[in-house]
Amino acid sequence: MVVMLLLVTFLSALIFAYLILLKGRFFSRQNAVIDAPIDIVSEDLGDLTNWQSWLPWLLYEPKAHVDYEYLNSGIHSIFPSCLVWQGKLIKEGYITLEPSRSGAHYFHTLLEAPAFYPCDVHFNIDLTKQKGRTLVTIQITGNLPFFQRWKQGAFNIRAEKDAELALLKVLAYLGKYNTTSDQEYNAPTFEWLEQTKLDNVDAVTRPFVVNNQPMSQKMDQGFHDLITELGPENPPAGPSFALYKKADIIHHYFSGKLGIPIQNLSPCELTPERIILRGNYLHLRYTGCYQNLSLAWHVLYTFMRLNNIRVNRRHYGVEIFEVGPLQTHITKDYVTCVYLPIK
Repeated sequence: MVVMLLLVTFLSALIFAYLILLKGRFFSRQNAVIDAPIDIVSEDLGDLTNWQSWLPWLLYEPKAHVDYEYLNSGIHSIFPSCLVWQGKLIKEGYITLEPSRSGAHYFHTLLEAPAFYPCDVHFNIDLTKQKGRTLVTIQITGNLPFFQRWKQGAFNIRAEKDAELALLKVLAYLGKYNTTSDQEYNAPTFEWLEQTKLDNVDAVTRPFVVNNQPMSQKMDQGFHDLITELGPENPPAGPSFALYKKADIIHHYFSGKLGIPIQNLSPCELTPERIILRGNYLHLRYTGCYQNLSLAWHVLYTFMRLNNIRVNRRHYGVEIFEVGPLQTHITKDYVTCVYLPIK
């Protein structure tokens, strides 16, 4: 009897903690300034048919069927109020633009995208005038169903990356209204290359752990140390790479190896090792600056989920830096191949 009472008390405490600690709400806000007048930006975004050019959820299936409906203002309205999509991967979803007062520079939408979120999501865009420029703020908010509240951290990250990607894409789209000739707005591009296997490679490597410091700073230092120790007589035999054994985005903790393929033409302090990359990988080619490289992993993981594939956590995740600072000084032209190990 005492054991049953203790068990009931324990389960009650767990349920209470679940209710109190896990509200299930996820939220993200991203903003940036564009050199374009607010009236022109607002007029463009007021037409929902323009949103197809930059909505992040449509990039996963460019050939998905897209249609428009008139829900709020009647069939004779100039602009539609609902964008609907249907695809094999992204399923059926829609985004509804809610009516707002005349002259308001605010766009409130309701997003239903079951392939990406298990609940309705508020996707809002707020425009703020800053002299001749416009501050664009994108906000994603949603509440998870009761039994999925424990995934709150994962959906916070998903919303953060979706908002970041949406902002980059809408800025690039609105860049046609740019009033400053030397200002560019570049959205990263992603080329989905499906499944592949990786060849073995002889390389010198260095362990790396990223915790409190920026990822780019840690990697720059690691590759610099490898090149320095190799010396000028041992040129790289291929693009440098990173192997990720653990990646915890929530706590900003990453561990793995940095590597440079070499021919080992001259003796040095570093001894090459044979890197064996077993199994199958999902392959994505990312073009864009390293600052937004995490979006490539976000897109690749989303492709994985849409295709009902599972990640193999026993194998390394791989980044191969095909075009980087040594090949071009234009950061938007950097090319990185990202490989996700799968079962």
